[in-house]
Amino acid sequence: MKALSSRAFRVIPGTSYKTPKELWGFRTEPGEGSPSRVARRFLELNGDRLGIRQALDRLLLRRVVHGLGADHVILQQRWRRRRVHRGYVTVHIDLQGRVYLAKSRAVPDDILKEAREARIGDARAVRAALARVRHAGGRASLVGRPELLWFPAKRLVHPAWRVRIHRTRPRAEYIVYVNAETGAVIQVYDNLAAAVGRATVFVPNPMARDRTWDPLEADGRVRHPPPAAYVPVRLTGLSGNGRLDGVRATTRLTGHRVRCGALDFSMTHQRAGFEEVSAYYHVNQAIVYLETLGYTGPRRLFRSPLPVNARGTPEDDSWYSPGTRALTFGLGDVDDAEDGETVLHEFGHALQDAICPDFGQSPEAAAIGEGFGDYFAASFFARDKPAAYRDVVMSWDGVNSGGHPPGVRRLDSALTYESFDHGPHADEHDNGEIWSATLWEIWKAVTRRVADRIIIDSHFQLDGFTTFARAARAILDADRHLQRGAHQAALRRIFRRRGIGPVE
Repeated sequence: MKALSSRAFRVIPGTSYKTPKELWGFRTEPGEGSPSRVARRFLELNGDRLGIRQALDRLLLRRVVHGLGADHVILQQRWRRRRVHRGYVTVHIDLQGRVYLAKSRAVPDDILKEAREARIGDARAVRAALARVRHAGGRASLVGRPELLWFPAKRLVHPAWRVRIHRTRPRAEYIVYVNAETGAVIQVYDNLAAAVGRATVFVPNPMARDRTWDPLEADGRVRHPPPAAYVPVRLTGLSGNGRLDGVRATTRLTGHRVRCGALDFSMTHQRAGFEEVSAYYHVNQAIVYLETLGYTGPRRLFRSPLPVNARGTPEDDSWYSPGTRALTFGLGDVDDAEDGETVLHEFGHALQDAICPDFGQSPEAAAIGEGFGDYFAASFFARDKPAAYRDVVMSWDGVNSGGHPPGVRRLDSALTYESFDHGPHADEHDNGEIWSATLWEIWKAVTRRVADRIIIDSHFQLDGFTTFARAARAILDADRHLQRGAHQAALRRIFRRRGIGPVE
């Protein structure tokens, strides 16, 4: 492997520092050894290009993620034995050992050297975090132990305590960063990936079998679906203990769990436990599907059963928590876990977190998260729904929406990036419709299996602050790795029509 020549790559400059944020548009000669060794060698040769030459000996391997078409090496920056918040360097390597992308959020040494040491302890930081969260009402409590780290803020770096707080009624989970010099709160981050839902669970909803929603809603009231709306299914992967505990999913967080020694969980939605059965089934089936795409063995995305609380809140709301790595579904209006697409929308957040921890921390990344969740649900159930329903998601959840057909959101809009709302009160679900429509257009152009593979695998080279343009380039890279670039022209046309770029 040789150092990159000055004309062999493209640069995305950083906004906070004078160092590059990303090197792309190149492909090295094959490197020797493991992915981590190839990544280290690349950085030794090209650290100056990323402005991290002095930081190389303080980049610790966090993990190596094996995608279907590439390996992704994630390194964590440290300073004075503590990690630098968001200080990641990632190197992306195709299966021939060729580096094709490198990204850096490392803080330059000259800025780190100006950082001062902590002056307050964790107890004071916890009090400050709790005080900030409690003003919104509800009970708040500490989760885990606070962590002392370095928090970059433009051209300054502060010692800071990272405190995780859980609040009930209204439910919330926050990551609070407290300045360890002054005790002031630096930032509060909502740690729950949430979606407003009013769901029921069938395959994926009662309309799929009945092909109409008219008998299910009258004068704003939801009626019980007829017997024909229910689909008999097999619950695979169960442990055999009589509960919904399996190798891929578990409902252990659900209160008053359903139990059946004979493992016959057949019931209608009027019975307590139906939403729990539904949540288990759809999460399990989604992970089974990922396995058919190639995410097995060392590429398996979920290393332990995904926890589900099918009756976690009386509110009309559902979410995935990166802190607990669990799915929670609400009981307001229609029980959310009854709608298979609501279950898989939230599962989409879990899938992104399994591939790219801390995903969705910028407005564009959050919109990508919401758009992907809608896309994944629509793609997964497309063959189970009548044609009129395929462009709509969460129809049972949104049976009272007034749409024709009803649903929470659609994926067939003509929205472009120009429609993205960058305002302080923008809704990530609304912005996410731009991304879901783009992915849905890809789905229609290249078929389901191809689209799912390249879209899911593209996440391995994203980060928590990604943009639409970078996500588009990641999809193009995934097509090169998995499909030998067979769909480059079609993908570029779609991104161009949607105003997403640059991609080349």
